[in-house]
Amino acid sequence: MGVVSLRLLGVGTAQELRVSQARGRAVVAIDTLRAATTAAAALAAGALAVRPVAEVEAAFALRGALPNAVLGGERAMRAVPGFDAGNSPRDYPPGLVAGREVILTTTNGTLALGRAHAAGALAFAALTSAPLAAQWLLAQDAAEALVVMSGTDGHFAYEDALTAGLIASALPAAELDDLMLTALAAYEARRGALRAALMATPHGRRLVAAGFAEDIDRAAAAGASPVLPVRDSADRARLIAWQPS
Repeated sequence: MGVVSLRLLGVGTAQELRVSQARGRAVVAIDTLRAATTAAAALAAGALAVRPVAEVEAAFALRGALPNAVLGGERAMRAVPGFDAGNSPRDYPPGLVAGREVILTTTNGTLALGRAHAAGALAFAALTSAPLAAQWLLAQDAAEALVVMSGTDGHFAYEDALTAGLIASALPAAELDDLMLTALAAYEARRGALRAALMATPHGRRLVAAGFAEDIDRAAAAGASPVLPVRDSADRARLIAWQPS
């Protein structure tokens, strides 16, 4: 990547993001465990789009309008009764999602996307898609961008900082604020042991205890996703697959 004039501003949790901050800017929302990892997996498996919604009731209502859509997501890490899938990337194989839209609601990631609705351009990243997020930011040709870490239940999440740090590491010419400098340092310290880093986080430990250790393995595969979920310019309610041209 060439030298860019880009300033990256970090936001520590979805709840901290103000609509006025996002308005008109390029925004990368992050939810490493697990919504952004899952959204990328669904799109890579052939889903036409992912439609993030904040509430379970809204997800059911949207399914009524889109009867062919896959209904997925979680509350308290578990699939919602009546949904087709949970929030595990394993839940979205080609046989289920190819050629279909996915309606996704999660506790933290879809909240961050909703609060960033006024963004000029919006992407949804995890460790698996972070290198693509860096390329996408360059393609926006913006002077300033926000990197919003979803967090967990209103609290800062180390796993999201690792993803933010990987994005920053792929943009060495970018100017970083204090939070992004901290994220970069966290990533550089753990880049050779990302799985162990995710397993050690509070949310990672809860996922392992709940039987989702394989999801940690998938989420730790930095750069493994061939696509980045980004907002569809023709339908702002959808995320679609982006790849560098």
